[in-house]
Order: sequence, then structure tokens, then C-alpha cells
Amino acid sequence: MKGGGQQSVSQTVDPRTAQYVDYARRLAMGYTGSGPGNYGGGDPILRNLPPEVQAAQQQYGQYARGGNLGFSALTGDAGAAAQFQNPYLSAMNPFFAQQRQQAIEQANQQATLAGAFGGDRSQIGAAVAGSQADQTQAGFNYQAFQDAMQRAAQAANLGFGAIGAGAFLPQAYQSGQLNLLNQALGPHGQTQTQQSHSDLFSQLLGLGATAGGLFLGRPSSGGGLFSYPDAGQGFGPATPGQVW
Repeated sequence: MKGGGQQSVSQTVDPRTAQYVDYARRLAMGYTGSGPGNYGGGDPILRNLPPEVQAAQQQYGQYARGGNLGFSALTGDAGAAAQFQNPYLSAMNPFFAQQRQQAIEQANQQATLAGAFGGDRSQIGAAVAGSQADQTQAGFNYQAFQDAMQRAAQAANLGFGAIGAGAFLPQAYQSGQLNLLNQALGPHGQTQTQQSHSDLFSQLLGLGATAGGLFLGRPSSGGGLFSYPDAGQGFGPATPGQVW
């Protein structure tokens, strides 16, 4: 403030930067599903996800379905557990049947050589040989079941992660797009407006000073509205060009 006056300065973002920021705001509103608001920039901008992101979402959906199947197998669903079994497991059944038959034949041959074929000893030996073959097959099947449960657990964990990743994949992509816009914004200019305001008292003082100079002041040469003689000069008759 000087001489009773006031001065105000306001700064605003330059128009092109303001347009860029408004575009980013409307795009963010479209990503979040927000409706029109009091943002001064119009309606939200809607953008579809790129095909690659949509394909990734579908892939995550497959992982999630596999995870649900694994969880069902772990919680006792026999049909789900069967889907994690080795599909070639049943191909081993003929092999174990052959092993059982060979074990029984060997037991009978030994009983024949001992002169006890057809007796209780022969029958007991054959039963023991067959039981040993059954135990070998049971151990093999149990290990296959353990392997299936391990695969089911891995699928359940994979599906659990895929559910969250698939749900937040659009947000991750959209956040990356907005970050690119923010990085592209960079340094921006500002528009400065300066205004000066004088109070009424200062304005009246300025008008009074101007009027006093007009009526009372002495010009540098003759010809003014009023002129005064020099010091020591009498008020004699006016000379041409001089006004009393």
C-alpha cells in the first residue's frame, strides 16, 4: 500500500495446463465410474480396457476356477480329487494284477516242490504272496493320492492369488495410465494478474494537487493565465504579453 492505495496479485494456472489437468480428472472419473460432478470439466471420459488386459483377465478367471476345484478336492469332494489324479494311474492296474498272479504261482510251485501243494500250507502261501502284491499296489495308489492332493493345494493357492489379481488388474492398468499423464504434465506456467486500487481520499488529494498547479503555479515563460513580476519589479503598467 502506498499513499492509501491497495494492490492485489492473483495467480492462476495457464489455460493449456488447466485443460490438461481437466482431461486427466475426467479420465480418472471415468475409470472410477463416477458420475458428472462439480469439476468444471464436463462428463467423465470412458475408456475400454485394451484387448491384452481383457485377455489377461480371462486367464486369471481360469486360474480362479482351477483354484476353486483344488479347494473342493482338499475339502473332501471325491469328484474334484479325481481330477487331480494322474490320468495314467489306471494303466498300472494290469501290471499289479500280473504281479499278483506271478506271486501266487511262485507260492504254489514252492508248495509243490515241498510236497504240500493243495494243502493248507499251499493256500496260506498263495494268500500271503497275493497280499504282498496288493500292499505294493495300495502303497503306489496312496502315493498317487498324496501327489494329487499336493497338486490340488497348489491350484487352490494359485486360484486364491488369481482372484485378487484379476479383480484389481483394471485398477492397476488405469493407475499406470494416470501416472503417465502426471509424468507428462511436467513444469507448467502460471498467469499473474495485478490490480491496483486507490481509496477515495487519495483520489481527492490528487485532484486538489492538479487544480492548485493549474491556478497558482507559474509557467516557465509568459503567456500563462496568471503571471507575477520578478522580485523587485514594481507593479507598473503591463508590458505587451503580460497579464496582471
